[in-house]
Amino acid sequence: MEDDLIANRLATIVGATCSIVRFREGKDAEKWLTDSQKVDLIISDKNSGQAMVTIVRNKDDYRLVPFLVTCRFGETHLLKTTLVAGVTDILVINEENYKLQSKIDYYLGLNSQVRAFRETGTSPTVVHHFRLPWWKRFIDISVSLTILILLSPVMLLVSLIIFLDSRGPIIYRSKRAGANFHVFDMYKFRTMSVKADQLLNELASQNIYTQTKVEGVHLNGAEKLCSTCKEQGLSCQRLLIDHNRSICEKIYLEESESSAKFMKFRNDPRVTRFGAFLRNSSIDELPQLVNILLGDMSLVGNRPLPLYEAEKLTSDEFAKRFAGPAGLTGLWQVKKRAKGQGPMSDRERTLLDIEYTNNFSFKTDLQIIWRTFFSLWQKENV
Repeated sequence: MEDDLIANRLATIVGATCSIVRFREGKDAEKWLTDSQKVDLIISDKNSGQAMVTIVRNKDDYRLVPFLVTCRFGETHLLKTTLVAGVTDILVINEENYKLQSKIDYYLGLNSQVRAFRETGTSPTVVHHFRLPWWKRFIDISVSLTILILLSPVMLLVSLIIFLDSRGPIIYRSKRAGANFHVFDMYKFRTMSVKADQLLNELASQNIYTQTKVEGVHLNGAEKLCSTCKEQGLSCQRLLIDHNRSICEKIYLEESESSAKFMKFRNDPRVTRFGAFLRNSSIDELPQLVNILLGDMSLVGNRPLPLYEAEKLTSDEFAKRFAGPAGLTGLWQVKKRAKGQGPMSDRERTLLDIEYTNNFSFKTDLQIIWRTFFSLWQKENV
């Protein structure tokens, strides 16, 4: 890699857990690879990526090693040409450090599983894979199909009003993570203006799940230091680069730990005129009955999460919420949701999801469905 800033940043992100060998020239990397070195991941810049991947894929020992090519936002057109050449994926270096870390960790883990399979001839052990009980699937199909038929005139009327109310598609599709972290397109009636997702960062301070911010110290408007570094009068010795600014690793980890896991806003300015009614009445959720018919969701379960929320819940403490069904309604919606009973922290919500995962049954599902009918109309604009 020729770009020192990119190479140093990647080294900072993974250097604590990995051994890194870096080459400026492709010919030097090729020479090193001929010695049957153990390699778990290869990262190249965009300029030498296609030439380098050809060299790598022609060597038997490295044909299955993940190969990433770095690029910036706006350069993702490289994806098609690089994948054809044999590149595994692209690494968008404008992303936040934790996103880069997540992608790198994923491919390191994938390579480890592939190596284990090749060496033993058996696939890696799966700790737990959730399967929907037959009785739950039977209820899902019969109830969702019945409701879709009965409410089809209402859904057609709602579709017409959305079309007349604001520009944009009638149905909003959102990538969600459900049971076993399965990613699917979840359907809703569109209640927000087009490009609403792009305004999330601007609205972060209004998130009802937001916790107290970690205080850091800025020096010269650029470097963010923790109180320990400031007291010692030293520049940070564990410096990271985050959104083109330098930040103390301690501050970065504390901010990541304290950041809210979910995103929801009161009086969301992105909501359209008719959208507010749809959200308060929960009518916007009706298209998810199609997801239930397809098997992506169940009537009762833990809400499938947007991917930017799901990736914050992969720790051992919280990942168990994905070991249960993804649902249209669930325990936290009827037990303590913000319906005049006070706000709920993201931790409380996650623990209720885990409680449902551990204890759901035919009886609890019937109780939740019954209580859902009395909480369809929200008392707050969230």
